[in-house]
Amino acid sequence: MRPFRLPDEHLPSIADGWTCRACATAWPCAEAGEHLTSNPCSCGQTVYHEKHGPRNWHLGERCYTPKDVVVWQAAELAAARPPHYPPSHYYPPKPARRRRQRPPIPRHRVTGPGGIAAGTWTWVKPGGLHPGWGDIHHLAMVTAVGNWCEVWLILDGTVHEVRADRLLLDGGPRKDRPRWWNWTVAEHLAHRAAQVAAPAPAPVQDGLFEASMPV
Repeated sequence: MRPFRLPDEHLPSIADGWTCRACATAWPCAEAGEHLTSNPCSCGQTVYHEKHGPRNWHLGERCYTPKDVVVWQAAELAAARPPHYPPSHYYPPKPARRRRQRPPIPRHRVTGPGGIAAGTWTWVKPGGLHPGWGDIHHLAMVTAVGNWCEVWLILDGTVHEVRADRLLLDGGPRKDRPRWWNWTVAEHLAHRAAQVAAPAPAPVQDGLFEASMPV
């Protein structure tokens, strides 16, 4: 099996004028060449990079200083490092939004499907706010309910208009909570509308009482 990385015995011997340690021929030798890629340096010399490792070799006289090496290594590390999430420095500037104190609305606790009202604490899903507020969940109080809900953001006291399908109930899912707890506000409103539109069932007891009454 051929080695995955360049074998140490085929590394260059600089003291002997860039020759292979094992082959005693001009470096890179045929064995080393299979593990290297090359590109020209700005000084005109050739730079060889190891395909499966961090090592590189600049043939000829050194045309850079130790400070240059540190700068290059820092740039390589920065390019390989994944960006922080959320990358706040990528966000556009926040547009002007109305600010106010916490609304004097008592907290409303949802006890069943469709029970959304002003005072409900919700999580604004990513994408519900302007991109200036980032691609993260934000805790907010619903101050007006509708297809577009008015919410008060606890982060900075700003007031926003958010689509009902971008709002989730306060708190994460738990085993002992019913399925409707994970509904969006839009789903709660749709459930409420369906209950209002459904006709009331006709009473079945009235006819029984009439039949049992004496004539």
